Amino acid sequence: MTANRRPTIQRQLGTMANIQRNIHGNDSRLPLLKQSKLLSAALYIRFSSVLSAFVHQSCCIVFVRLIISHRTMLGAKMKLLILLAAFFAVATADGTVSTPKGVISYTEDWGYVDIRQNARTFWWLFAVKTEPNRPLILWLQGGPGSDSTGFGNIDELGPKDINQQDRNSTWLQLADLVFVDNPVGTGFSYVSNSNAFTKNVQQIGKDLVTWAKAFFTKHPEYATRKFYIVCESYGGKMTAEFGKQLQEAIEDGTVKATLGGVALGDSWISAMDFVNTWGQYLYSVSYLDDNQLTTVNAQAAKCQALVDGQKWYTATTCWSEMEDLIGILTDGVSWYNILKRGGTDDWSKFKSSDKSYRTSNKFKTLTAKERAFNRHLKPLQTESLDNLMNNEMRKKFGIIPDNIRFNAQSGQVFNSQWGDFMTPNYATVDTLLAKGVNVTVFNGQLDLICNTLGVELWLKRLTWPSLEKFQKATKSSFGNPSENNGQIFGYHKKYDNLNMYYILRAGHMVAHDAPWATLAVIKGILGL
Repeated sequence: MTANRRPTIQRQLGTMANIQRNIHGNDSRLPLLKQSKLLSAALYIRFSSVLSAFVHQSCCIVFVRLIISHRTMLGAKMKLLILLAAFFAVATADGTVSTPKGVISYTEDWGYVDIRQNARTFWWLFAVKTEPNRPLILWLQGGPGSDSTGFGNIDELGPKDINQQDRNSTWLQLADLVFVDNPVGTGFSYVSNSNAFTKNVQQIGKDLVTWAKAFFTKHPEYATRKFYIVCESYGGKMTAEFGKQLQEAIEDGTVKATLGGVALGDSWISAMDFVNTWGQYLYSVSYLDDNQLTTVNAQAAKCQALVDGQKWYTATTCWSEMEDLIGILTDGVSWYNILKRGGTDDWSKFKSSDKSYRTSNKFKTLTAKERAFNRHLKPLQTESLDNLMNNEMRKKFGIIPDNIRFNAQSGQVFNSQWGDFMTPNYATVDTLLAKGVNVTVFNGQLDLICNTLGVELWLKRLTWPSLEKFQKATKSSFGNPSENNGQIFGYHKKYDNLNMYYILRAGHMVAHDAPWATLAVIKGILGL
């Protein structure tokens, strides 16, 4: 259910009383006019911050009524002042973004959902009210532990970039967008007890269904619109599982929504299919020679043996050690774009990309978890993004607890999923296809960590009856060269409810690397 705000209201009402006492103590002999003016000024200042904390809570109206009817020396002007403050606090945030389709006006909403005891999930919605039948896209970031409201929204596909300037390739021109900081502990989502961190994607999926039930209850206008779940990286495992659980919840009436489909972008669906192809891929693009390929494949074989024995925790450690090995052999190839070294792309600008650091004693003393976190999550948590979210956005939202810092718990999120990280999830994709859910897979040509070779392998593992027909389906180009400097965007093939997009000149973060190609993919997914 949505978070209970009653304790906050009680605190703020107590603060209101303190303001009056601080102004004139217990001395009622002050002239009434002076009391009224002082109280008006203090209340106005306090209301500007207090009411903003209730921007999207139904209790705000009750709160205002309580204040208006409170037995104080409030005159008509003061009541009007409070009502005006309440009006501007209750109104959802508005914004505009310039796109090739013209200037789009949108409103924003956000809030917390109490997922379970000691666990709260933060979400942020962008909606274009002038088009009442627009589909809704939920974006789920990867990691696990990478935030959606900051990184996915601001760095990749939302209406504003890190400098709060218009992003003319925003997906908002095609659909309403909602971002969820997931799993709990990511972004502004948080847990108040370490036992509340999720341990596997099944728990993550269950949490997301709880969020969906609360969200679609608060926003019933979306119940009959098509709802799409789109993701990146480890978000693929979460999306597949959430999609399955959500469809089941829709079928049994637990959640009132209409699932339009899921889209798996550069997704970590089958870890070993990627690990086993890293050597081959790097060899084919000149990063490894024969001897190095043998070394890499030997490490992959160790990881495979651990997975075969279902020693999942140790298998994840093996994966991290294999990435260490490849970093040394290639002098730091970027995991997100093979044409760049780690540290020269936009997502790994940190000192552990340097050869001197990778061979230092300090690096050797780090645990496998610490090294993996430094490679994949820490680079995404830039100082500029943290500053934006912890300052301007925190003030804008008005509901973030004082003790919660953006992404402060992401390392714990990552570590809590360590034992589930290497488990495959293609069987869940099979379930989605069998249920008739539209499944789209899209992948960047230059991605290493979730390379296309690995995607092709896990697709072949599906038991979906139409798989052979999909494999034989015609693969055709998409994207108009005359509108893209003479280039096509990539290739597409489809059979029944399975689609695959191969996106050229893009790495792991496809929406960032190839925004217009990705926009074309989203158009295809939405049937536009």
